[in-house]
Amino acid sequence: MGTDFSEPKRQSAAGVAVIFADHLQRSIRVLVFPIILLLVRAKGMNHWYLIAGFLVFLCILIIYSYLSYLRFSFFLDEEKQEFVIQKGVLSKEHISIRLDKIQQVNINQSLIQRIIGVYSLDIDTAGSDKKEASIKAIDHQTATILRERLLNRDIPDATAEKSTNEHSSPPEPLLKLSTSTLFKVGLTSNYGASVALLMGFIFAIMETLKNYTEAFQLEENPIKALSTEGLNLISICTLLFFALLIVLGTNILRNFIKYFDFEVVKKKAVLAITSGLFEKKHTLLKPARVQISSYSQNYFQKKLDLLNMKFKQASFDSADEDDKDNKKHDIEIPGCDENERDELLKMIFEGIPQKESTFIPNYRFLFLTIMLKVVIPIAFFLLIGWVLPQLRSYFWWIIPYAILVVIMLYFEFAHHRLYLSKDFIIKKSGIWDVEHQLMEPHKIQGITTKQYFWHKKANIGHLVLHTAAGTIHFKYGNYAEIRRMANYWLYYIESGKKDWM
Repeated sequence: MGTDFSEPKRQSAAGVAVIFADHLQRSIRVLVFPIILLLVRAKGMNHWYLIAGFLVFLCILIIYSYLSYLRFSFFLDEEKQEFVIQKGVLSKEHISIRLDKIQQVNINQSLIQRIIGVYSLDIDTAGSDKKEASIKAIDHQTATILRERLLNRDIPDATAEKSTNEHSSPPEPLLKLSTSTLFKVGLTSNYGASVALLMGFIFAIMETLKNYTEAFQLEENPIKALSTEGLNLISICTLLFFALLIVLGTNILRNFIKYFDFEVVKKKAVLAITSGLFEKKHTLLKPARVQISSYSQNYFQKKLDLLNMKFKQASFDSADEDDKDNKKHDIEIPGCDENERDELLKMIFEGIPQKESTFIPNYRFLFLTIMLKVVIPIAFFLLIGWVLPQLRSYFWWIIPYAILVVIMLYFEFAHHRLYLSKDFIIKKSGIWDVEHQLMEPHKIQGITTKQYFWHKKANIGHLVLHTAAGTIHFKYGNYAEIRRMANYWLYYIESGKKDWM
């Protein structure tokens, strides 16, 4: 496949196999339970009919995949400055993507694509919360050149770039994660995601058991039978212990699969990030596109000299929608130390952000959170216990609950800080994982200042900085200082010559 993208081009011929495998795995996901149910119910049916039906289905899927390959084409419209994809078997679909709207172009490689020897090229835009377009099968050289053409219009001729790459040695990685570092990261981070994944897995098993109970006409659901029998204290402790091991094991496994062979390489003005065990991902990070940079660290990570970094890129057309939690454009870099963090920040900001002025919240920040999360829940629980006497034996749980929550809220208050300098804004927050969010004032898309009428006398207010990648909040600060900072940033943006992206 050549590198002239002005004419419609097809994917690699191996794309037929990739498209077929993709359709097959989707079909299996949808039809696996109905097939099992059919096998159980159809005891008297000749199984050769089922095998013949399955073979016919495979033939139809192969034909459909081949037609999908033939009908898929892509090209670069230089005149309209658009990237065009045409696809569809039963109905023709024409996708036009403006080049100035393209936010990220990633080169990925699944396990099947790795076996076949092709890559997929995925295109994301700033105005979409999902993948805008994807080319399933393309060779690495063509995918790399096309990515550069889509992200940067000032790319030199492809042949010149190819010859340059052939005679130059690959650069040394700026950051490369070892197996031991991945193990440490898995032990000390992302507990919430692992718990959510585990809970989803458990609920899926329970729902599957319920369906199988109905399908196989069992007398009683095993999970329901276990819950009716009850668990003693030793069983509960054992269950919690194994649950903890499963969460830690799941976390380590998730990190190993996601960040296997993770490395960051500096290439001219961009960072090339590669990672993945089964699905290899190649991402380019352009400093100009980064809106908010952050790094987080908890107690255990501090002892191990580990930091988790995240770079948030523009994800919406309008800053009015930035309160939504959209992580599609976030680029995560786990397991770096302080020196590697500083090198990455120098790459993004052309210098290390400094803390010159410190702003702390009013004590009412702590008072209100204690009222909402300690006093009111306890009062509500006592009220229910007064109505339902059987709950009074659990009143002793109030003491450890109050102690634990008050300690957590105090750390939240102690970590809630805003640091400012002439060229940087740094927001510190968190309870266990302490996060620092860093941004430059010219990245601000909008500023919101709030003050409730009952806070006027105390001169307390709130600040919200809107960016194209999300918001930064500072609560219960000195309102006069907040207004002064807002006016300065507005003047800085209007008088400055820097662009936000």
